[in-house]
Amino acid sequence: METTGRGILDAPQVRAMTISREAILLLLAILIPVTPVFAESCNKPALRSKIAETLKLASEQRPVNITFRTHADGVKLSAGLKSKYPDDMTIILQQDFEQLNIKDDRFEVLLRLRGNRERLTVPFNAIKAFWDKSELKCSDS
Repeated sequence: METTGRGILDAPQVRAMTISREAILLLLAILIPVTPVFAESCNKPALRSKIAETLKLASEQRPVNITFRTHADGVKLSAGLKSKYPDDMTIILQQDFEQLNIKDDRFEVLLRLRGNRERLTVPFNAIKAFWDKSELKCSDS
């Protein structure tokens, strides 16, 4: 910074950044589909079948993220997990899972969490949010 003739520091010039209308629209088009406010409810029958189909594709190359209510009817998990996650739990089916069994109304999976094997049963109506490949499929929040 330089001083002016009276010993006052001269602030650097700030250049105004203009964002085109097209750039703003593009940014909104990218953000709106992944915003939970605009996601469909996970309890719709059509979305439940989409969840079931996407679960079948869960793998290291295609991680699937699921947030579910741990206290919902039909959810089965260990007492330790239930006490650690009394309301909601998010799991990622990417690695360290096996025996994924998908039924009409639920899925069951064996996970390895911190070296422990945990069997989970999650009814589709307990799911709060579901996404894969960073694309939000549904959200009830």
